[in-house]
Amino acid sequence: MIGGTQSLYDDEADLLSEIAAGEDTFLDCMEVVCKGDQVRFASDEGRADEVIAEAFVSMANTEGGLVVFGVSEDGKVLGINADKRDKLEQFVVQCALDHCVPPIEPHLDWLLLPDANGERRLCLRVYVPRARYYVHQTSDGRFLRRVGSHRTPIPAEQLGRLLASRQLMLPFEERPVLGAGLDALDSTRFETYYRRRFHEPIADPALSYERLLGNLKLAVQGDDGDWHPTNVGVLLFSARPDLHVSGAYVDLAVYDHADADGNTLDAKRVTGTVVEQIEWVLTYLRNSPLLNTVSVKDGLGRVDRPAYSDFAVQESVVNALAHRDYAIAGAQVIVTVFPDRIEIRNPGGLHNTLTEDNLYAGCQPVRRNQILCGFLRDYESPATGRRYMEARGEGFLTLVRTSMALSGRRPELVNMGGAVKLTLFSSHAGSAPAT
Repeated sequence: MIGGTQSLYDDEADLLSEIAAGEDTFLDCMEVVCKGDQVRFASDEGRADEVIAEAFVSMANTEGGLVVFGVSEDGKVLGINADKRDKLEQFVVQCALDHCVPPIEPHLDWLLLPDANGERRLCLRVYVPRARYYVHQTSDGRFLRRVGSHRTPIPAEQLGRLLASRQLMLPFEERPVLGAGLDALDSTRFETYYRRRFHEPIADPALSYERLLGNLKLAVQGDDGDWHPTNVGVLLFSARPDLHVSGAYVDLAVYDHADADGNTLDAKRVTGTVVEQIEWVLTYLRNSPLLNTVSVKDGLGRVDRPAYSDFAVQESVVNALAHRDYAIAGAQVIVTVFPDRIEIRNPGGLHNTLTEDNLYAGCQPVRRNQILCGFLRDYESPATGRRYMEARGEGFLTLVRTSMALSGRRPELVNMGGAVKLTLFSSHAGSAPAT
C-alpha cells in the first residue's frame, strides 16, 4: 500500500469517478497502442519509455500517484489486448527500474473496467509510491515534479532543498532496500557474526529477529509494516549485495606491462559480502604467482622478498571498500596490478572536506560509511592479525611508512572528484613477473 493515494483508488466506483474527472496531480491515464512487440502511447508516439519514466519520477518526487494504462487522456476506457498483457507489464517494470534513477519499484495490478457500453476492458493500474529518501530523476538527468496533470522540471532552488531534506532524513547506509525482504540477508552469516561479537548465540525470546536486525541498523520497517534490509545490511550479510546495491563488487585485473595496453594475465569479478570481497582480494594479492616477486640469497639460503607491505595492501583494499560511495550506481572498486605497482580505485571523491594533504599530514579521517566501518572493527585479517578497521585513525600514515620502507616511494593518492585512486609501488619495480 502507498497510503492515502492508493487507498483512494481501491474502490472501482471511486477510481472511475476520478478518471471521469480527468488527470490531476495524483492520476495519469495512458492509451496503449502496441505495434508488434513494441509498446507505444497514442499521445506520445515513439517515446514510450521516456513517458513512463517522466510520469513515475514526477509522481514519486511529489506525493505519489496512480497511472492507469488502457484509458485515454479524456477518460475513455479502451482496454489492452490480452495477448499484450505480459509485454506491457514487463515494459513498465523495465522502465521503472532502468529509466528512473534511483530505480522506482511501483505496485502493479490488473483489473477489468467498464467502457462506455458497459463491456469490461482489461487495464493495468500502477501505483507509484512517494519517495521518502531520494529525489528521483530520469535516466537522461531530469528532475521532475507533478503540477496538476503536468510533469515539470523542479526549479533549482527547490531541488536543492528537496535533495537536502530527503538525503538528510536517513543516511544511505540506513535506507531500506525496497523490493527486498529479510530473506536477502543470509541468516547463517549474521548468526556467525553475532556469536563472534557477543560470544553467545541469538537467544533472547523477548527480541524478535526483525527487531534485532533493526537495532543493529541492518533492517528497517517500512510504512506498510513490512521489514526490509538496509543497504548496509545487504553489504554485510547478503551473499550477493551487488543484486541490491549497484556496483557492490570488485573488478581485479593483472597486466604484463606498465600500462593497461598490455596483455591481461588474469581478470576476476569478486562478489560476496564486503568482508568476503576484502578477504578474497587480499588472499589473491598475497598468493598469486602472477604478482612480481624476487628471490635473493642470504646466509640462510634463497628467500622471496615481498613486493608490497601486507599492512599497506590490507589498509588500501579495506579503505576502498569501506569508504567508497555506494550511492553511485553502476560504479565498482577496481584493483589493477601492473609489474611495478598496484592501483586501487574506489567510487566517490574524498569525503566531506578531506584533501590529499590532510591525509598525508595525519588528520583524523572523516568516514563516509560510519556503520559499515563500525562492523569492520569486528573482523580481523587472518594474515596480519589486525582488525580491518581501527578507531585510532593512524592506518593511512602506517600504510605510507611501511610502503616507503620497502619501495622507497611514497604511495600516491589522487582525488579525482568522482573517484579516489591509490597507487602502491613495488619494491621490485622493473622486475619481470614471476612465472
